[in-house]
Amino acid sequence: MLEACCMVFLLLFCYQVASAEIHREGHYVAAVYEHRPILNPNPATLTDRRSALELMSRNLYIYEEQVIAAAKQGAQIIVFPEDGIHGFNFTRETIYPYLEFVPCPQSVKWNPCREPHLFSDTEVLQRLSCMALRSKMFLVANIGAKQPCEYNDPLCPPDGRYQFNTDVVFDASGTLVARYRKQNLYFEYAFNTPPEVDHVLFDTPFAGKFGMFTCFDILFYEPAVSLIKKYNVKQVVYPTAWMNQLPLLSAIEFQQAFATAFNINVLAANIHHPTLGMTDYSLYNDIPKCFKDFSLSQGLKLLRNKSKPRLSAALFCIT
Repeated sequence: MLEACCMVFLLLFCYQVASAEIHREGHYVAAVYEHRPILNPNPATLTDRRSALELMSRNLYIYEEQVIAAAKQGAQIIVFPEDGIHGFNFTRETIYPYLEFVPCPQSVKWNPCREPHLFSDTEVLQRLSCMALRSKMFLVANIGAKQPCEYNDPLCPPDGRYQFNTDVVFDASGTLVARYRKQNLYFEYAFNTPPEVDHVLFDTPFAGKFGMFTCFDILFYEPAVSLIKKYNVKQVVYPTAWMNQLPLLSAIEFQQAFATAFNINVLAANIHHPTLGMTDYSLYNDIPKCFKDFSLSQGLKLLRNKSKPRLSAALFCIT
């Protein structure tokens, strides 16, 4: 059952796939979800892991409902927003019970749903992995991650661990295939800036490679612009907790301009928190004459494009 204030945005993308041997046209269906998170009313107060998991589980139940709804409409990938599972306004100490251990997918192949006991403190990753596996779709979500560090590391924090704002991607089998650690933090004192910039790509069978970055990153050359230019990225997944601020930082205005400038598709999923100015989610691309029909029931929005298809062109919403 879709909640009135939460929205699944399903879009059908036409795109072109080129290789040395063939050049063919295809399509894929994507879902982006604007989530109104269930928040900790006292994020500055210490809690334990059990209580943190109980709160995150309430948001994960909503995610599971949206994955089922998207799967019924043929979605092959779904993107959830930044901070949607754990919330925000934590201190470094109070967010710790919410953090998961996220191994590097390039170092270890791991399916959390099928191998739940391989790593500790991965209950959220297990739930997300099982969603992807059951729905047979790629799933992109944002979590808080912890990573132990050695005291001889000059950048290691005094408490002996890094804490990262982290995006994770699971393929249609539930395997963890990508991990991105947010580079440009926006007054996020609970998290560390990664020692090195992450340039993260993941491959899909339906649209080739995707790039990934988070919220405030889009305003900076690293990693957003450099990733697109260096790897010729045409598809981007973009979890965000974007606070709309006039005149130049409206989500639709800025993200559409970014997609147009680089001739790419941006699958943007935002938090739904109107009192903080957090609204708007969409697919953005380089095509003019798109419009939204807000008359659909149960929070589903329709995006339709009437332009003649070009690269990554015609958009049709699945309703």
